Amino acid sequence: MSFADRRRVETDATDFLHQEMRVRLGRVPSSIPRSLLDEDGFVLSEDAFLFTTDSGIRFHYSRGHGVVASLPGPECDDEFRLYLWGTVFGAVAWLNGYIPLHASAVEVDGYAVAFTADSGAGKSTLAAALAGYGLPHVCDDTLPIKLAGTVPLAIPDRKPLKLWSSAFELVSAERLDPIASMPGKSYALAASRRAEALPLSDLILLEDGEATTITPVKGAEKLRVLAEALYRDFIRGSLGRPADYTHDLLTIANGIGIWRLTRPRSNDKASFERNANQIATLVGSIRDRR
Repeated sequence: MSFADRRRVETDATDFLHQEMRVRLGRVPSSIPRSLLDEDGFVLSEDAFLFTTDSGIRFHYSRGHGVVASLPGPECDDEFRLYLWGTVFGAVAWLNGYIPLHASAVEVDGYAVAFTADSGAGKSTLAAALAGYGLPHVCDDTLPIKLAGTVPLAIPDRKPLKLWSSAFELVSAERLDPIASMPGKSYALAASRRAEALPLSDLILLEDGEATTITPVKGAEKLRVLAEALYRDFIRGSLGRPADYTHDLLTIANGIGIWRLTRPRSNDKASFERNANQIATLVGSIRDRR
C-alpha cells in the first residue's frame, strides 16, 4: 500500500467512525427488530442497538443514521456525555467492524503505542504525562482499531481526557470542567494531541512493580493479552461470526508488539517525573526492542 493510499484509508476510517457518532436529541424507539441480545438495559441487533442507563438516559443507534438520545432532564447532561463516549462509542465501533480496546494511546514516530490495564491502573495519567514529553496523545480509555489489510489502524477518539485532581499536579494538561458524576475527576486536554489515524505498533500491559521494566509477551500469550484488552467484548460475542473475529485478532496480534511494563506509582512529583521520563525513553525506542 502506497503512502497516499494509506493516508486515504486512515482518513476514511477516522471520519467514518466519527460520522457514525453524530448525535441528536429525539424520540428513542422502545424496541428494535431481530435482537441478538437483550439484557441489563442493552438490546442489540446486527445493525442497531438500544441502551438505557440506570438513571433513564436512553440511546438508539442505527448504522448510517447516527445516535439518537433521550434524557430525563438537564441534570443528566454529565452522565450522558460519559456514556456517549464510553459504552455507546464502543458499541458503535463493534457494529461497524472496528475492534475497540480498553486502552489509552500516544504517538511515537508516526505509530500508535497503546497502554491497557484495569480501570484505575493509571492509563490516562501516563498517556497525559507522555504527551508532555513530546509523544502526542491519541485516545483516552477507548481505542478503536480498524484493519486495513493486515495493518491495524488506531483511531483517535477526539474527546477530552478524564483525570483525577491529583494528576494535574503531575502532568502537563489543561484542566477543563469537573465531572459531576465522578467526584474528584475533571475533563482535560493533553499537552499535544494526534487527530488522525495511524498504525498501531505496540500494546503495553501496565502492571505495578518496584522498578520500571519492560518485557515482551510472546506466542499464544500475545493473543490472550489482546483478548483481555477488548472493550465491551460482550457486544462482539453477541454479534457472532467467530471465525472472522478470531482471524482479526490473530492479524492484530501478529502485526504488533505486546509488552508487560511494570513501574512504581507515586504521587510525589519528583518521583513521578523520573519514572515518566524513563518510560518515555523506553516507549520512544520500543520498536527497536522487538
